[in-house]
Amino acid sequence: MTDPAGALWARFTTYLRRELATRLGMTQKAARAVLRVSFAKVAEFQKRGLVHFHAVIRLDGPDGSTQPPPPYATVDVLTDAIRAAAPRARISVTSDAVGERELGWGQEFDVREIAAFGTDAEFSDQAVAAYVAKYATKSADASGTLDRSLFCRPCQGRGATLLPHGTPLPCTACDGTGQARPLPRLGVARHVRQMIRTCWELGRLPEFADLKLWKWAHMLGFRGHFSTKSRSYSTTLGALRAARRAWHTEQAHAHAGLPQPDLDTTLVLGHWTYLGTGYSPGAALLAAHVWSRRELERQFAAEEGCG
Repeated sequence: MTDPAGALWARFTTYLRRELATRLGMTQKAARAVLRVSFAKVAEFQKRGLVHFHAVIRLDGPDGSTQPPPPYATVDVLTDAIRAAAPRARISVTSDAVGERELGWGQEFDVREIAAFGTDAEFSDQAVAAYVAKYATKSADASGTLDRSLFCRPCQGRGATLLPHGTPLPCTACDGTGQARPLPRLGVARHVRQMIRTCWELGRLPEFADLKLWKWAHMLGFRGHFSTKSRSYSTTLGALRAARRAWHTEQAHAHAGLPQPDLDTTLVLGHWTYLGTGYSPGAALLAAHVWSRRELERQFAAEEGCG
């Protein structure tokens, strides 16, 4: 079973493009030649455990955010297309546990034009970014979910490790529970703890094995990222990492008093430092213990042979 939330959103964006083309009196191919649908989506966790999606949907020119859409692609056209596409977005999921079911969006559906939070301030990119950030941070505060996985890393949540010949050995890191932290000790509300426990227990059942709910129990079973966007919505994460890498390189050169390197050359910086020879104090104690134990084993073996 694939991620239902991601599949449902993908189905919605497909119908949205179709509805836009219909309202503009174009074929889908012609519509793609003059405009592009861009979006950024945030998953907001409610206290009751449900997930709300807050999406910023925008019409751009055919090359993305660097071009404006055609003048006839108005906010009203986009709003009407969204309202028409949302009810049509339906997916069917099948599992051994629940059989076949049809999923769609809930009844709490609202479409609004983003303004500067209802004020008379000028609409800007900062206002849109603030809207997304508002619900991204609200999600973290309201739901009480955890910021890291619950499964034990050494045994990968299995509760045991396999020896070379295949014999299971109970994991000493989690005492065989498969949990990095015992569920009763989690600093969350009782309702959230129960939902986490339910995800953990359902994830152990064979009929729900494909969902890997035990891996996402800290997210109440939601397997998607809390924030996603279309590629053309804004800059990519790769470009942001490259910019940070270039900035750190410039700062390192400035701090060391080195000239800026030529882009066509590769500058390698490195040095060796002698740390010492032999065991560290802790390693030496462990090695002495191992040596002493082996000596005793050899003595016992020799005494049994003489007897």
